[in-house]
Amino acid sequence: MDLLRLPFVVLIDVFKNMDFKEKFLISLMSKRARNTLKLTSVIPHFSILLHKRLNICSGTNSIRFFTVTDVPNCMIRGEVMTLSFSSVEIVLREESPEKQLLLTDYLLDTFKNPSISVAVFDRTPPATVLELMKIINQRKLCVKSFQYHMSSASEFFSRILDECTEVTDTIYIKTIFPEDFIYTPPRPFKVKLFQVGFTANWFNLEDFLNCSRIILQLNRDVNRTAQSWNTLFRNWIDSNARLEYLSFFMFREFEFPLMVEGLSNEGIQQKGIDEWIEVKRRDGSEFVIGRAWNAMYIMNKQEHLNHLRRH
Repeated sequence: MDLLRLPFVVLIDVFKNMDFKEKFLISLMSKRARNTLKLTSVIPHFSILLHKRLNICSGTNSIRFFTVTDVPNCMIRGEVMTLSFSSVEIVLREESPEKQLLLTDYLLDTFKNPSISVAVFDRTPPATVLELMKIINQRKLCVKSFQYHMSSASEFFSRILDECTEVTDTIYIKTIFPEDFIYTPPRPFKVKLFQVGFTANWFNLEDFLNCSRIILQLNRDVNRTAQSWNTLFRNWIDSNARLEYLSFFMFREFEFPLMVEGLSNEGIQQKGIDEWIEVKRRDGSEFVIGRAWNAMYIMNKQEHLNHLRRH
């Protein structure tokens, strides 16, 4: 029986019961097979990992480092590719940036409108990362998360991050930057959680206050004075910025009273290792600015109550 002769309504149900590998191999059978798959099959999410090789998984949090089937010599857009599969994963077993981008473009053209998660690790050319994000953004797809784990910064980094302003859920940048590097966003970021690892000298907090949550996981101090923190907090209180959570560690001695001076009429409160002030923002919402040992934080009042119960 010719599967492709079935009515579309029937094919939709058939493809629902096929795994990612089966659908992908059907797309390679013929132009007609691929066009039929485009019209009848949906994969809601792709997880893309670049770490020397390219891994693409259907679904969220499904990236894995093993596969069960090798299918050498697949022809995709005129290029021969050596691939491995599991039921949910495709691995390109070649370290060719050109083929990595070609395979990604082919998949995103075959399975329409998935959301995307991207994770990038060392040994991935930054130019490839930039082109990957452009391929995704040209299709106006929803990028839920973007992780960038590199041992050192690249001249392409600013342009890569410019492609991430529409990421919705999480951005995690874990890279060591030169001391004199500063990134200025071309537009506000929309992401809910922005995490920064290693160094944050490039990360000007004033430019990221539209993010709901910011976590700085650093191996050195944020280069700010107590007065500059006070100005940042004051401007945030008097604004409509979306930021509702901030945490970071200070590695040197700092003066918490100077950082929060004049921000609250209630004075500094203390319980255990925590000390904090309560503030009310322009819209009437109530928050806490505090510290526990060398950890600084901003939280809403309910989250702070939960924090105190846990500690």
